[in-house]
Amino acid sequence: MSGEIENNEREILHLHVGSGGMEVGHSSWQLYSIEHHLDNDGYVLNEEKPPKSFFSSVNNERTKFRPRALFIDTDCSTIDQIRTSDLKNFYADHQFCVTSDCSEMLMNNIRKEIEICDYFQGFILSHSTFGKSSNLTSELLNYLKNEEYSKMTILTNSLIGSSINTSHMSNLLETADIVIPMENKTISDLCKYRLDISTPAYSNINQLISYCWSNLTCELRFEGCALGTLNEFSKVLVPHPPLKIISAHLLPLIPRRFQDDIDFKSPSVYDMCLPFISAANTCFIHDNNPYKLVLSLCLLFRGEKIVPKEIGQKLICDMKKSIRFSERVPTGFRCGINYHSPVQFRHQPDMTLTDKQVLMLTNQTTTSIYLCDLALNQTESKIDEARNSIQDLKEFYAEYDKEIRQDYQIL
Repeated sequence: MSGEIENNEREILHLHVGSGGMEVGHSSWQLYSIEHHLDNDGYVLNEEKPPKSFFSSVNNERTKFRPRALFIDTDCSTIDQIRTSDLKNFYADHQFCVTSDCSEMLMNNIRKEIEICDYFQGFILSHSTFGKSSNLTSELLNYLKNEEYSKMTILTNSLIGSSINTSHMSNLLETADIVIPMENKTISDLCKYRLDISTPAYSNINQLISYCWSNLTCELRFEGCALGTLNEFSKVLVPHPPLKIISAHLLPLIPRRFQDDIDFKSPSVYDMCLPFISAANTCFIHDNNPYKLVLSLCLLFRGEKIVPKEIGQKLICDMKKSIRFSERVPTGFRCGINYHSPVQFRHQPDMTLTDKQVLMLTNQTTTSIYLCDLALNQTESKIDEARNSIQDLKEFYAEYDKEIRQDYQIL
């Protein structure tokens, strides 16, 4: 029976925790609603229903929908901002939870959201690795992995700031199935140097993260061939359970001012991907991989005008010349095409809208080592158990990295 179920019918519950996780989540739902032709109140603007994977109908109506999401925080300040935004009628009251711990109210809200699902497949968790809510996130992760949802996949949108809760990072790397870090400083630099935003604000950072996640979840919402379920993220990108940290790279990043140029043309598939081949910075976390060695890689293309042969031998051969693939893991290189065109925010978009985009997801040990170092270098960290756990992980990543470099005779 499962083979008859379309991927975008398999429901996912989004948990947006803390001010950072909620702001990114709210920004992402703005973009998703545009992609699926919903107005600010959740009413359909055409005859096409949004996918069950991300949206549920309101009172069994066929015309009004809401996100499958909960917004959770220890105080109500950010929640109040979202509830008074343009999308205030897009969410239901029970989707907002103010709690300092995994209270019975929060657990009941999660259960109720899952009970209305037919083919529930897992969670997407948006959260910060710093701030007051990080302890709440750890408690929530432990609950999800130790209770009735232990077999469900957890994919995280993990916001990395200037400081990190070491205990939370240790728990995250132990309990989540796939961790996709989004580093504020690195994304701010992308806004500044790639999108020509002189002084990037959190709203600019959140917008760019939302564009990234729009592409990352495209196959979950529209029928695709590459990463159509949460479980496929693990199969394609995670060769061994500890190697679960995935870097995201989005292209093209073109400043908004070019959209008004009458001579502007969207780049070809090959030209769009050139920064992946060169040393240009496209990553959403600090890229410290001088020898460009990856364990697995997935290119997710989207756009109506993408021709498969454009992704053919020349692009793939040139990428394989500049990127080394480990022969120790079976996952390797994979491509997918989704023919739904990109969209942009209705108000003050930061990027030029192009007819195609590509997201590259890579698994590389250098990113894992970098994240461990960030957590270990926190001066306020005094939790020996958490530090020891992260130190053990770092040594595992470093040894794995060393063995692969020896295979390639890289010193």
